[in-house]
Amino acid sequence: MNTIILGLDAFDPQIFENLSAQGKLPALTKFAERHSYARFAVSAPPQSEVSWTSIATGLDPAGHGMFDFVHRNPSNYSMFVSLLPTRQTRLGTEFARPHDSHTLFDEAIQQGYPAASLWWPATFPARLDSPVQQIPGLGTPDIYGRLGVGVGYYFGEAPQRAETKIPVKSLKKKASDSFTGNLAGPAQKKADSAQSASSAFSIIFQDDTHARLTLGKQTVDLALGQWSPILETQFKMGLLVSVHAITRVILTQGLPEPRIYLLPLQIHPLHPMWRYAVPRRFVKEAWRSSGGYLSLGWPQDTTALEENWISDAQFLALCEDIFETRQRVFMHHLTNYREGVLAIVFDTLDRVQHMLRRQRPDIIEAWYTKFDRVAGDVIQRLEQMPAKPQLLVVSDHGFAEFDHKVHINRWLEETGYLSTKPGAHGSLENVDWTQTQAYAVGLNSLYLNLKGREGQGSVPTAQIGDLLEKLQGDLLAWKTPEGKAIFNRVQRSSEIHSGPYAELAPDLILGFNRGFRASAETGLGKWKSASLEENHDHWRADHCIDSELVPGVIFSNQSFKGVSKPSYRDFPQIAIGMTPKANASPPRTNLNTEEQSDLEERLKGLGYL
Repeated sequence: MNTIILGLDAFDPQIFENLSAQGKLPALTKFAERHSYARFAVSAPPQSEVSWTSIATGLDPAGHGMFDFVHRNPSNYSMFVSLLPTRQTRLGTEFARPHDSHTLFDEAIQQGYPAASLWWPATFPARLDSPVQQIPGLGTPDIYGRLGVGVGYYFGEAPQRAETKIPVKSLKKKASDSFTGNLAGPAQKKADSAQSASSAFSIIFQDDTHARLTLGKQTVDLALGQWSPILETQFKMGLLVSVHAITRVILTQGLPEPRIYLLPLQIHPLHPMWRYAVPRRFVKEAWRSSGGYLSLGWPQDTTALEENWISDAQFLALCEDIFETRQRVFMHHLTNYREGVLAIVFDTLDRVQHMLRRQRPDIIEAWYTKFDRVAGDVIQRLEQMPAKPQLLVVSDHGFAEFDHKVHINRWLEETGYLSTKPGAHGSLENVDWTQTQAYAVGLNSLYLNLKGREGQGSVPTAQIGDLLEKLQGDLLAWKTPEGKAIFNRVQRSSEIHSGPYAELAPDLILGFNRGFRASAETGLGKWKSASLEENHDHWRADHCIDSELVPGVIFSNQSFKGVSKPSYRDFPQIAIGMTPKANASPPRTNLNTEEQSDLEERLKGLGYL
């Protein structure tokens, strides 16, 4: 078994084909001409955590249990983060695996070959019982157990921003060129209360735009608009216990009223507080070969760009650093590759397209050419190997414009499918369930308020078919004042998904048209006063729409093994000859649900919500 998987998150076939026709992507164009290329059918919904899990397993969401960014508990309508579930054990609360399905990496191990995956989504926490070598990707939390937001510090006039996710703190002036601040760490219990551990830092300016920052035992020089190297710090949690963290800092405004921004405090790969990655020597090797790397599942700080803490150029500089670091790690392992499966997911293109696809097509083109060069380098190295491994280049979805936010629960309210209590609206917490037939949670999921399943269900089982048909018809008939349909398809889960987790699936999969996507509020079971809202955010492009509108790509130097129209269902077979295996065990029922405030806090760092 000799298979290399180059995962390019969000590599769009339309853009590839257009640039290829112009001669701008020579490596992948030549590869496609000499070997095999096709558009790649992806999961419904085409969300990254769902799609990459389907690619790794060959299963649809009902086969592996990942349906959306947010799942709901039907018994009480509460929610939890699908990427980062928790459960109660006799030792307390701990992170649970997002899914328990058999992956192509597991299959390689069973067949007696090594397997390694780098930054594959939905692989945190580490499986200590598995020989798969793994560094987790999307879903890896910060040191607070959240998906991660940074923190901004200022002196002078406070930044004026409404509804921000990023906490803003003040610097204390010690002298005209000297300031101090306090960095909050994880909470520690003291008596009957919980207080955050903290770490003090100081900034001393050499001139208006250059300063020296000291955090713990580390001192770094800062220049206006330039990212610092990775900083390591620790928080004392007790007499013999410390939590280690890493971050990077940028000076965004100099004297006389300085501002700095710190990336989310992230798990230190060499000193993790949770089961981060395995085995330990694999992590040490990645840290050494890269010179240190950011561990957060979403390290490209889209939130800081959205809230104007950093500029486009500073965001791109951070993205470039992350990309180059991961490239170094992958190339190191490729140099030492002998057999088995080696896979990586490069996810930076996804973040860049979310933030800049509409505004800066020149930047998007530059990133596609960057990945073409990476692919060319990999192809060249493989051609020099005696074994001539199979190379698969694959993406989990394409991309589309995002012009309108759709408040699904508001539409359900307007059309009589959902009812709120008198004088209250805007949240599922205020719904009159006795008068409600349907509700939405997540970005592509709609549920019936079903008797015997939902805690306060109102829809009899005998009415399921008729109600779903009516909902599908009404949703597909919904158009903008200009006559553009909001949805391309609205599909019943029961008709397109099957597997042991089917009972947990949403009843309808919402396949939005290009230009539309569920609002962040919808994802959290909330809504605004209008069902349609123009999108004026920096985040102006997305892929959480109908999967047939955003296919991925697949390239192979050893054909598609007789498959004419490859999809995620075929990928394990194409990669290593594996037949997908659905988990025969019943769905897990011991996962924790979360208070609304806790859920929102843990999801802040995920740009979609």
